[in-house]
Amino acid sequence: MKFISILHNKNMMKLNNILIFFQNIIVRLIVSFIKFIDIFFKYPEIYFALFLTAGVYKADARLYLISRYLDLTIFFEILTILSVYHNILLKKIKLFLPPKQIFMPYLLLIFLAILSLLYTPSPLYGSEKLFRFLFITSVSFIFPLLIFKDKDSYVRFLIVLIMLTLIMGFDIITGGLKPGEFSFYGALGANYLAVGRISGIAVLSIITLIFVLKKKSLKIFLFLIILVPIFNILIAGGRGPLLSLAISILILFMYLVLHSFKLLRRDIMVKKNYLNIILVMFLLIFISFLLIIFCKDFLVSTFYRLSLLENLEGRSIETRISMYRTALISIYNFPQNMIGVGIGGFSYIYNRSDMRIYPHNIFLEILSELGILGMFLFTFIILFSLRVVSSNIKGANNVNYYLNLGVLLNFIFMFLNSQFSGDINDNRLLFTFLGSIYAFRRIIKNDKENLSHNNGSSTI
Repeated sequence: MKFISILHNKNMMKLNNILIFFQNIIVRLIVSFIKFIDIFFKYPEIYFALFLTAGVYKADARLYLISRYLDLTIFFEILTILSVYHNILLKKIKLFLPPKQIFMPYLLLIFLAILSLLYTPSPLYGSEKLFRFLFITSVSFIFPLLIFKDKDSYVRFLIVLIMLTLIMGFDIITGGLKPGEFSFYGALGANYLAVGRISGIAVLSIITLIFVLKKKSLKIFLFLIILVPIFNILIAGGRGPLLSLAISILILFMYLVLHSFKLLRRDIMVKKNYLNIILVMFLLIFISFLLIIFCKDFLVSTFYRLSLLENLEGRSIETRISMYRTALISIYNFPQNMIGVGIGGFSYIYNRSDMRIYPHNIFLEILSELGILGMFLFTFIILFSLRVVSSNIKGANNVNYYLNLGVLLNFIFMFLNSQFSGDINDNRLLFTFLGSIYAFRRIIKNDKENLSHNNGSSTI
Protein backbone atom coordinates (compact mmCIF):
# COMPACT_ATOMS: atom_id res chain seq x y z
CA MET A 1 0.00 0.00 0.00
CA LYS A 2 2.84 2.34 0.87
CA PHE A 3 4.47 1.68 -2.53
CA ILE A 4 1.18 2.43 -4.31
CA SER A 5 0.80 5.65 -2.32
CA ILE A 6 4.32 6.80 -3.26
CA LEU A 7 3.69 5.97 -6.92
CA HIS A 8 0.44 7.86 -6.80
CA ASN A 9 2.14 10.92 -5.32
CA LYS A 10 4.84 10.82 -8.01
CA ASN A 11 2.20 10.64 -10.72
CA MET A 12 0.35 13.57 -9.19
CA MET A 13 3.55 15.61 -9.05
CA LYS A 14 4.26 14.85 -12.71
CA LEU A 15 0.69 15.82 -13.58
CA ASN A 16 1.00 19.06 -11.63
CA ASN A 17 4.30 19.84 -13.34
CA ILE A 18 2.71 19.25 -16.75
CA LEU A 19 -0.26 21.47 -15.83
CA ILE A 20 2.08 24.20 -14.56
CA PHE A 21 4.13 23.93 -17.77
CA PHE A 22 1.06 24.34 -19.99
CA GLN A 23 -0.29 27.05 -17.73
CA ASN A 24 2.93 29.02 -18.13
CA ILE A 25 2.77 28.57 -21.89
CA ILE A 26 -0.84 29.81 -21.98
CA VAL A 27 0.01 32.81 -19.78
CA ARG A 28 2.98 33.68 -21.99
CA LEU A 29 0.85 33.33 -25.12
CA ILE A 30 -1.79 35.63 -23.64
CA VAL A 31 0.84 38.18 -22.59
CA SER A 32 2.48 37.97 -26.04
CA PHE A 33 -0.90 38.39 -27.71
CA ILE A 34 -1.67 41.47 -25.60
CA LYS A 35 1.74 42.94 -26.44
CA PHE A 36 1.19 42.16 -30.13
CA ILE A 37 -2.22 43.87 -30.07
CA ASP A 38 -0.69 46.88 -28.32
CA ILE A 39 2.08 47.15 -30.93
CA PHE A 40 -0.27 46.40 -33.86
CA PHE A 41 -2.76 49.10 -32.86
CA LYS A 42 -0.28 51.58 -31.38
CA TYR A 43 -0.12 53.90 -34.39
CA PRO A 44 -3.58 54.49 -35.94
CA GLU A 45 -2.13 57.27 -38.12
CA ILE A 46 -0.38 54.61 -40.25
CA TYR A 47 -3.64 52.77 -41.01
CA PHE A 48 -5.37 56.11 -41.50
CA ALA A 49 -2.86 57.15 -44.19
CA LEU A 50 -3.27 53.77 -45.93
CA PHE A 51 -7.07 54.14 -45.73
CA LEU A 52 -7.00 57.61 -47.31
CA THR A 53 -4.75 56.46 -50.16
CA ALA A 54 -6.20 52.97 -50.72
CA GLY A 55 -7.77 54.14 -53.98
CA VAL A 56 -4.28 54.84 -55.28
CA TYR A 57 -2.91 51.31 -55.01
CA LYS A 58 -5.79 48.85 -54.60
CA ALA A 59 -6.30 48.56 -58.37
CA ASP A 60 -2.69 47.41 -58.84
CA ALA A 61 -2.66 44.10 -60.72
CA ARG A 62 0.03 42.82 -58.35
CA LEU A 63 -2.49 43.05 -55.51
CA TYR A 64 -5.19 41.24 -57.47
CA LEU A 65 -5.39 38.23 -55.15
CA ILE A 66 -5.88 40.55 -52.17
CA SER A 67 -8.21 43.06 -53.83
CA ARG A 68 -10.32 40.26 -55.26
CA TYR A 69 -11.49 39.18 -51.82
CA LEU A 70 -10.83 42.29 -49.76
CA ASP A 71 -11.71 45.95 -50.26
CA LEU A 72 -8.55 47.66 -49.00
CA THR A 73 -10.35 50.96 -48.31
CA ILE A 74 -12.79 49.26 -45.93
CA PHE A 75 -10.04 47.02 -44.51
CA PHE A 76 -7.78 49.91 -43.50
CA GLU A 77 -10.77 51.94 -42.31
CA ILE A 78 -11.71 49.09 -39.95
CA LEU A 79 -8.10 48.83 -38.75
CA THR A 80 -8.08 52.58 -38.12
CA ILE A 81 -11.30 52.39 -36.11
CA LEU A 82 -10.04 49.42 -34.06
CA SER A 83 -6.72 51.17 -33.46
CA VAL A 84 -8.45 54.38 -32.33
CA TYR A 85 -10.77 52.39 -30.04
CA HIS A 86 -7.79 50.50 -28.59
CA ASN A 87 -5.99 53.75 -27.80
CA ILE A 88 -9.14 55.25 -26.29
CA LEU A 89 -9.39 52.26 -23.92
CA LEU A 90 -5.75 52.81 -22.94
CA LYS A 91 -6.53 56.53 -22.46
CA LYS A 92 -3.88 57.47 -25.03
CA ILE A 93 -6.56 59.16 -27.16
CA LYS A 94 -9.22 61.50 -25.81
CA LEU A 95 -12.54 62.02 -27.58
CA PHE A 96 -12.47 65.38 -29.28
CA LEU A 97 -14.78 67.26 -31.62
CA PRO A 98 -14.17 70.49 -33.54
CA PRO A 99 -15.66 73.72 -32.15
CA LYS A 100 -19.39 74.15 -32.65
CA GLN A 101 -18.76 77.05 -35.06
CA ILE A 102 -17.47 74.49 -37.56
CA PHE A 103 -19.21 71.30 -36.44
CA MET A 104 -22.76 72.67 -36.66
CA PRO A 105 -22.40 73.91 -40.28
CA TYR A 106 -20.88 70.54 -41.18
CA LEU A 107 -23.82 68.67 -39.63
CA LEU A 108 -26.25 70.99 -41.42
CA LEU A 109 -24.48 70.23 -44.71
CA ILE A 110 -24.92 66.50 -44.05
CA PHE A 111 -28.58 67.02 -43.10
CA LEU A 112 -29.19 68.95 -46.32
CA ALA A 113 -27.55 66.15 -48.36
CA ILE A 114 -29.72 63.49 -46.65
CA LEU A 115 -32.86 65.59 -47.15
CA SER A 116 -32.03 66.05 -50.84
CA LEU A 117 -32.48 62.30 -51.42
CA LEU A 118 -36.22 63.02 -51.34
CA TYR A 119 -36.06 65.10 -54.51
CA THR A 120 -32.83 64.24 -56.35
CA PRO A 121 -33.35 63.11 -59.96
CA SER A 122 -30.44 60.66 -59.52
CA PRO A 123 -31.45 58.52 -56.51
CA LEU A 124 -29.06 55.61 -57.22
CA TYR A 125 -25.92 57.66 -57.72
CA GLY A 126 -27.08 60.14 -55.07
CA SER A 127 -27.45 57.39 -52.46
CA GLU A 128 -24.02 55.96 -53.27
CA LYS A 129 -22.45 59.42 -53.15
CA LEU A 130 -24.06 60.20 -49.78
CA PHE A 131 -22.92 56.85 -48.36
CA ARG A 132 -19.33 57.55 -49.41
CA PHE A 133 -19.52 61.06 -48.00
CA LEU A 134 -20.79 59.84 -44.62
CA PHE A 135 -18.50 56.84 -44.16
CA ILE A 136 -15.34 57.80 -46.05
CA THR A 137 -15.09 61.58 -46.52
CA SER A 138 -16.57 62.51 -43.12
CA VAL A 139 -14.35 59.90 -41.46
CA SER A 140 -11.42 61.64 -43.18
CA PHE A 141 -12.50 64.87 -41.45
CA ILE A 142 -13.22 63.50 -37.95
CA PHE A 143 -10.33 61.04 -37.49
CA PRO A 144 -7.50 63.62 -37.51
CA LEU A 145 -9.12 65.16 -34.42
CA LEU A 146 -8.61 61.85 -32.62
CA ILE A 147 -5.48 60.47 -34.23
CA PHE A 148 -3.22 63.53 -34.34
CA LYS A 149 -2.86 63.84 -30.59
CA ASP A 150 0.73 65.16 -30.81
CA LYS A 151 3.32 66.30 -33.34
CA ASP A 152 4.91 62.85 -33.72
CA SER A 153 1.66 61.20 -34.81
CA TYR A 154 1.23 63.76 -37.59
CA VAL A 155 4.85 63.33 -38.70
CA ARG A 156 4.36 59.55 -38.95
CA PHE A 157 1.25 60.19 -41.07
CA LEU A 158 3.28 62.35 -43.47
CA ILE A 159 6.06 59.76 -43.66
CA VAL A 160 3.60 57.09 -44.86
CA LEU A 161 2.39 59.42 -47.63
CA ILE A 162 5.98 60.19 -48.64
CA MET A 163 6.91 56.49 -48.72
CA LEU A 164 3.90 55.77 -50.94
CA THR A 165 5.06 58.48 -53.34
CA LEU A 166 8.56 57.00 -53.50
CA ILE A 167 7.06 53.61 -54.39
CA MET A 168 4.94 55.28 -57.08
CA GLY A 169 8.03 56.95 -58.51
CA PHE A 170 9.88 53.62 -58.63
CA ASP A 171 6.86 52.07 -60.38
CA ILE A 172 6.81 54.84 -63.00
CA ILE A 173 10.55 54.62 -63.70
CA THR A 174 10.58 50.82 -63.97
CA GLY A 175 7.36 50.82 -66.01
CA GLY A 176 9.13 51.87 -69.18
CA LEU A 177 9.68 55.57 -69.84
CA LYS A 178 10.23 56.60 -73.44
CA PRO A 179 11.64 60.02 -74.40
CA GLY A 180 9.50 62.05 -76.77
CA GLU A 181 6.42 59.90 -76.16
CA PHE A 182 3.06 61.62 -75.56
CA SER A 183 1.64 59.64 -72.67
CA PHE A 184 0.03 59.89 -69.25
CA TYR A 185 1.83 58.05 -66.46
CA GLY A 186 -0.03 56.32 -63.67
CA ALA A 187 1.43 54.15 -60.93
CA LEU A 188 0.31 51.19 -58.79
CA GLY A 189 -2.87 50.94 -60.86
CA ALA A 190 -3.85 54.58 -60.20
CA ASN A 191 -4.32 57.21 -62.92
CA TYR A 192 -2.10 60.21 -63.59
CA LEU A 193 -4.27 62.58 -61.52
CA ALA A 194 -3.93 60.41 -58.40
CA VAL A 195 -0.15 60.30 -58.94
CA GLY A 196 -0.04 64.10 -59.17
CA ARG A 197 -2.29 64.61 -56.15
CA ILE A 198 -0.33 62.36 -53.78
CA SER A 199 3.02 63.58 -55.13
CA GLY A 200 2.04 67.21 -54.55
CA ILE A 201 1.19 66.45 -50.93
CA ALA A 202 4.50 64.59 -50.60
CA VAL A 203 6.49 67.58 -51.90
CA LEU A 204 4.87 69.93 -49.36
CA SER A 205 5.22 67.32 -46.60
CA ILE A 206 8.95 66.87 -47.30
CA ILE A 207 9.42 70.66 -47.19
CA THR A 208 7.69 70.62 -43.79
CA LEU A 209 9.84 67.79 -42.44
CA ILE A 210 13.05 69.50 -43.61
CA PHE A 211 12.40 72.11 -40.92
CA VAL A 212 10.90 69.76 -38.35
CA LEU A 213 13.54 67.02 -38.21
CA LYS A 214 16.72 67.98 -36.36
CA LYS A 215 19.40 65.67 -37.78
CA LYS A 216 21.34 67.15 -40.70
CA SER A 217 21.70 63.72 -42.30
CA LEU A 218 17.89 63.40 -42.43
CA LYS A 219 17.57 66.90 -43.92
CA ILE A 220 20.06 66.02 -46.68
CA PHE A 221 18.20 62.75 -47.30
CA LEU A 222 14.91 64.66 -47.64
CA PHE A 223 16.49 67.07 -50.15
CA LEU A 224 17.51 64.06 -52.23
CA ILE A 225 14.21 62.17 -52.16
CA ILE A 226 12.12 65.28 -52.90
CA LEU A 227 13.31 64.83 -56.49
CA VAL A 228 11.05 61.77 -56.76
CA PRO A 229 7.65 63.43 -56.08
CA ILE A 230 8.68 66.47 -58.13
CA PHE A 231 9.57 64.12 -61.01
CA ASN A 232 6.25 62.27 -60.52
CA ILE A 233 4.13 65.40 -60.72
CA LEU A 234 6.04 66.72 -63.75
CA ILE A 235 5.90 63.52 -65.76
CA ALA A 236 2.39 62.28 -64.87
CA GLY A 237 0.69 64.77 -67.21
CA GLY A 238 -1.91 66.20 -64.82
CA ARG A 239 -2.27 69.98 -65.05
CA GLY A 240 -4.42 70.40 -61.94
CA PRO A 241 -1.95 68.95 -59.39
CA LEU A 242 1.03 70.69 -61.04
CA LEU A 243 -0.65 74.12 -61.06
CA SER A 244 -2.01 73.60 -57.53
CA LEU A 245 1.49 72.84 -56.25
CA ALA A 246 3.01 75.82 -58.06
CA ILE A 247 0.34 78.20 -56.72
CA SER A 248 0.65 76.79 -53.18
CA ILE A 249 4.41 77.41 -53.16
CA LEU A 250 3.89 80.86 -54.70
CA ILE A 251 1.39 81.76 -51.95
CA LEU A 252 3.87 80.62 -49.30
CA PHE A 253 6.69 82.58 -50.93
CA MET A 254 4.60 85.78 -51.19
CA TYR A 255 3.41 85.42 -47.58
CA LEU A 256 6.97 85.11 -46.27
CA VAL A 257 8.38 87.92 -48.45
CA LEU A 258 5.61 90.35 -47.48
CA HIS A 259 6.05 89.60 -43.78
CA SER A 260 9.81 89.97 -44.13
CA PHE A 261 9.44 93.42 -45.73
CA LYS A 262 7.05 94.51 -42.98
CA LEU A 263 9.63 93.60 -40.38
CA LEU A 264 12.42 95.36 -42.29
CA ARG A 265 10.39 98.58 -42.55
CA ARG A 266 10.09 98.59 -38.79
CA ASP A 267 13.88 98.17 -38.47
CA ILE A 268 13.35 94.80 -36.86
CA MET A 269 15.59 91.84 -37.59
CA VAL A 270 13.88 89.51 -40.07
CA LYS A 271 12.71 86.32 -38.41
CA LYS A 272 15.07 83.40 -38.95
CA ASN A 273 12.07 81.15 -39.79
CA TYR A 274 11.19 83.33 -42.77
CA LEU A 275 14.73 83.45 -44.15
CA ASN A 276 15.21 79.70 -43.78
CA ILE A 277 11.99 78.88 -45.66
CA ILE A 278 12.72 81.44 -48.42
CA LEU A 279 16.20 79.95 -48.95
CA VAL A 280 14.76 76.43 -49.13
CA MET A 281 12.10 77.63 -51.60
CA PHE A 282 14.79 79.12 -53.88
CA LEU A 283 16.79 75.91 -53.68
CA LEU A 284 13.78 73.71 -54.52
CA ILE A 285 12.76 75.95 -57.43
CA PHE A 286 16.33 75.73 -58.74
CA ILE A 287 16.26 71.92 -58.37
CA SER A 288 12.92 71.78 -60.21
CA PHE A 289 14.28 73.81 -63.13
CA LEU A 290 17.31 71.52 -63.37
CA LEU A 291 14.99 68.51 -63.36
CA ILE A 292 12.89 70.04 -66.15
CA ILE A 293 15.99 70.78 -68.25
CA PHE A 294 17.49 67.29 -67.87
CA CYS A 295 14.16 65.42 -68.25
CA LYS A 296 12.50 67.65 -70.88
CA ASP A 297 12.31 64.78 -73.40
CA PHE A 298 10.05 62.87 -70.97
CA LEU A 299 7.73 65.84 -70.31
CA VAL A 300 6.24 66.16 -73.79
CA SER A 301 2.66 65.48 -72.69
CA THR A 302 2.89 67.87 -69.72
CA PHE A 303 4.28 70.74 -71.84
CA TYR A 304 1.66 70.18 -74.53
CA ARG A 305 -1.27 70.05 -72.09
CA LEU A 306 -0.08 73.20 -70.34
CA SER A 307 0.15 75.00 -73.69
CA LEU A 308 -3.56 74.26 -74.29
CA LEU A 309 -4.44 76.45 -71.32
CA GLU A 310 -3.29 79.55 -73.17
CA ASN A 311 -6.33 79.52 -75.49
CA LEU A 312 -8.51 77.17 -73.36
CA GLU A 313 -8.23 74.47 -76.02
CA GLY A 314 -8.54 70.71 -75.75
CA ARG A 315 -11.37 68.25 -75.24
CA SER A 316 -10.86 68.13 -71.46
CA ILE A 317 -11.08 71.92 -71.08
CA GLU A 318 -14.11 72.17 -73.38
CA THR A 319 -15.92 69.46 -71.41
CA ARG A 320 -15.20 71.20 -68.12
CA ILE A 321 -16.42 74.57 -69.45
CA SER A 322 -19.64 72.86 -70.56
CA MET A 323 -20.03 71.35 -67.09
CA TYR A 324 -19.34 74.68 -65.38
CA ARG A 325 -21.98 76.36 -67.54
CA THR A 326 -24.56 73.67 -66.69
CA ALA A 327 -23.85 73.99 -62.95
CA LEU A 328 -24.20 77.79 -63.06
CA ILE A 329 -27.43 77.67 -65.09
CA SER A 330 -28.99 75.42 -62.42
CA ILE A 331 -28.98 78.24 -59.86
CA TYR A 332 -31.28 80.49 -61.90
CA ASN A 333 -34.43 78.54 -61.03
CA PHE A 334 -36.12 79.60 -57.78
CA PRO A 335 -36.66 77.95 -55.28
CA GLN A 336 -34.51 75.11 -56.64
CA ASN A 337 -31.44 77.32 -56.48
CA MET A 338 -31.75 77.60 -52.68
CA ILE A 339 -31.54 73.85 -51.93
CA GLY A 340 -30.13 72.51 -55.23
CA VAL A 341 -31.26 69.70 -57.51
CA GLY A 342 -30.29 67.09 -54.91
CA ILE A 343 -27.17 65.09 -54.18
CA GLY A 344 -25.86 63.39 -57.32
CA GLY A 345 -28.39 65.41 -59.36
CA PHE A 346 -25.78 67.16 -61.50
CA SER A 347 -25.46 63.97 -63.54
CA TYR A 348 -29.14 64.27 -64.52
CA ILE A 349 -29.16 67.98 -65.42
CA TYR A 350 -25.97 67.54 -67.43
CA ASN A 351 -26.54 64.20 -69.16
CA ARG A 352 -30.03 63.04 -68.14
CA SER A 353 -28.50 60.00 -66.45
CA ASP A 354 -28.30 58.45 -62.99
CA MET A 355 -24.57 57.79 -63.01
CA ARG A 356 -21.32 59.26 -61.69
CA ILE A 357 -20.88 62.62 -63.42
CA TYR A 358 -19.64 65.74 -61.63
CA PRO A 359 -18.52 69.24 -62.70
CA HIS A 360 -14.87 68.84 -61.58
CA ASN A 361 -15.20 71.84 -59.26
CA ILE A 362 -16.21 71.33 -55.64
CA PHE A 363 -17.93 74.72 -55.31
CA LEU A 364 -20.01 74.28 -58.48
CA GLU A 365 -20.76 70.69 -57.44
CA ILE A 366 -22.16 71.77 -54.08
CA LEU A 367 -23.87 74.82 -55.59
CA SER A 368 -25.74 72.77 -58.20
CA GLU A 369 -26.63 69.81 -55.94
CA LEU A 370 -27.17 71.46 -52.52
CA GLY A 371 -27.95 74.98 -53.67
CA ILE A 372 -26.98 78.38 -52.32
CA LEU A 373 -27.62 77.15 -48.76
CA GLY A 374 -25.15 74.27 -49.14
CA MET A 375 -22.67 76.61 -50.85
CA PHE A 376 -22.94 79.07 -47.95
CA LEU A 377 -22.33 76.34 -45.35
CA PHE A 378 -19.29 74.96 -47.19
CA THR A 379 -17.83 78.44 -47.81
CA PHE A 380 -18.25 79.30 -44.12
CA ILE A 381 -16.41 76.08 -43.14
CA ILE A 382 -13.50 76.95 -45.45
CA LEU A 383 -13.20 80.60 -44.38
CA PHE A 384 -13.53 79.84 -40.66
CA SER A 385 -10.89 77.12 -40.95
CA LEU A 386 -8.49 79.52 -42.71
CA ARG A 387 -8.98 81.92 -39.82
CA VAL A 388 -8.21 79.15 -37.31
CA VAL A 389 -5.07 77.94 -39.09
CA SER A 390 -3.84 81.53 -39.37
CA SER A 391 -4.31 81.87 -35.60
CA ASN A 392 -2.49 78.55 -35.12
CA ILE A 393 0.52 79.80 -37.07
CA LYS A 394 0.68 83.08 -35.17
CA GLY A 395 0.40 81.32 -31.82
CA ALA A 396 2.97 78.62 -32.61
CA ASN A 397 6.74 78.55 -32.39
CA ASN A 398 9.59 76.32 -33.53
CA VAL A 399 8.32 72.88 -34.62
CA ASN A 400 4.63 73.78 -34.25
CA TYR A 401 5.15 76.81 -36.50
CA TYR A 402 6.48 74.72 -39.38
CA LEU A 403 3.93 71.92 -38.90
CA ASN A 404 1.00 74.36 -38.94
CA LEU A 405 2.43 76.10 -41.99
CA GLY A 406 2.69 72.65 -43.61
CA VAL A 407 -0.94 71.86 -42.76
CA LEU A 408 -1.99 75.16 -44.35
CA LEU A 409 0.04 74.42 -47.49
CA ASN A 410 -1.44 70.95 -47.89
CA PHE A 411 -4.91 72.36 -47.26
CA ILE A 412 -4.39 75.05 -49.94
CA PHE A 413 -2.98 72.47 -52.37
CA MET A 414 -6.00 70.18 -51.97
CA PHE A 415 -8.41 73.13 -52.06
CA LEU A 416 -6.94 74.33 -55.37
CA ASN A 417 -6.96 70.77 -56.68
CA SER A 418 -10.65 70.45 -55.88
CA GLN A 419 -11.33 73.33 -58.30
CA PHE A 420 -9.94 71.33 -61.24
CA SER A 421 -10.56 67.63 -60.70
CA GLY A 422 -12.50 65.02 -58.76
CA ASP A 423 -15.75 65.24 -56.85
CA ILE A 424 -16.23 65.93 -53.15
CA ASN A 425 -15.36 62.33 -52.21
CA ASP A 426 -12.29 62.19 -54.45
CA ASN A 427 -10.99 65.20 -52.51
CA ARG A 428 -11.27 63.54 -49.10
CA LEU A 429 -7.71 64.63 -48.30
CA LEU A 430 -9.02 68.21 -48.34
CA PHE A 431 -11.23 67.22 -45.40
CA THR A 432 -8.30 65.43 -43.76
CA PHE A 433 -6.22 68.61 -43.65
CA LEU A 434 -9.34 70.51 -42.63
CA GLY A 435 -9.60 68.27 -39.57
CA SER A 436 -5.84 68.56 -39.02
CA ILE A 437 -6.22 72.32 -38.52
CA TYR A 438 -8.41 71.71 -35.46
CA ALA A 439 -6.20 68.85 -34.25
CA PHE A 440 -3.24 71.25 -34.16
CA ARG A 441 -5.33 73.85 -32.40
CA ARG A 442 -5.60 71.36 -29.54
CA ILE A 443 -1.91 70.34 -29.80
CA ILE A 444 -0.77 73.98 -29.48
CA LYS A 445 -3.11 74.51 -26.53
CA ASN A 446 -1.81 71.38 -24.77
CA ASP A 447 1.81 72.37 -25.41
CA LYS A 448 1.22 75.82 -23.91
CA GLU A 449 -0.49 74.31 -20.85
CA ASN A 450 2.36 71.82 -20.35
CA LEU A 451 4.93 74.60 -20.74
CA SER A 452 3.20 76.85 -18.21
CA HIS A 453 2.81 73.90 -15.85
CA ASN A 454 6.51 73.05 -16.12
CA ASN A 455 7.50 76.68 -15.61
CA GLY A 456 5.20 76.90 -12.63
CA SER A 457 6.68 73.73 -11.16
CA SER A 458 10.24 74.94 -11.66
CA THR A 459 9.62 78.16 -9.75
CA ILE A 460 8.38 76.38 -6.65
